[in-house]
Amino acid sequence: MADLFDMPSQPDNGPRPLADRLRPKSLSEVIGQGDVLGPEGPLGAMLAAGSLSSLILWGPPGVGKTTIARLLATETDLSFVQISAIFTGVPDLRKVFESAKIRRQNGQGTLLFVDEIHRMSRSAEEMLYLAMEDFRVDVIVGKGPGATAIPLELPPFTVVGATTRAGLLPAPLRDRFGFTGHLDYYDVADLVTILHRSAGLLDVTADGEGIVEIAGRSRGTPRIANRLLRRVRDWAQVHGDGRVDAAAARA
Repeated sequence: MADLFDMPSQPDNGPRPLADRLRPKSLSEVIGQGDVLGPEGPLGAMLAAGSLSSLILWGPPGVGKTTIARLLATETDLSFVQISAIFTGVPDLRKVFESAKIRRQNGQGTLLFVDEIHRMSRSAEEMLYLAMEDFRVDVIVGKGPGATAIPLELPPFTVVGATTRAGLLPAPLRDRFGFTGHLDYYDVADLVTILHRSAGLLDVTADGEGIVEIAGRSRGTPRIANRLLRRVRDWAQVHGDGRVDAAAARA
């Protein structure tokens, strides 16, 4: 199970998935979300001060929670480890912490990204409390009445939780994070900028009117905007001259 969680913060030199190619490579390349990431925003201030604390990112799907967490790991030279709260139990979480301890011994810190953190089981949540507050977890040795709990000391690490339902976060869990940032839907102007960048990366020939047409139909979400750009490109290659213009986008 260890290799499932030990995801590198930097991609290797092999073929990369399309979605990975379109992601920003640094926080300075992230478009929008200035209230959180801007120089005057809380997260920007944390990074400027060199004191990144554990935090919650909440907002609708597709607005960049995972991308920002990855970039935070890159900016702070931490190993990015991603888990899903839905599928992570106590044994899985313990393995994550054991791997974090090994990485620290090798001189590498850890940023643990917990997706859909509001859906974490109660037992795993309590283990996370202990790990975040006291930097230790209890390892059960043996079975039955003779079982013994041995504390496993942990190195400091950073937790970034992502959620689409901030109202479902238990107060004790939310209070253990130093900052809660709200990522909102993007306006059309920001989506236009994102689409122009994506078109360049994908070698898509697109004009301004076509980009604006796609941006206006993307429901404020970069993920949807990039998907629509690829689908309009496909349509234009089959039914048009390959150019993403307003007519192709509307069609």
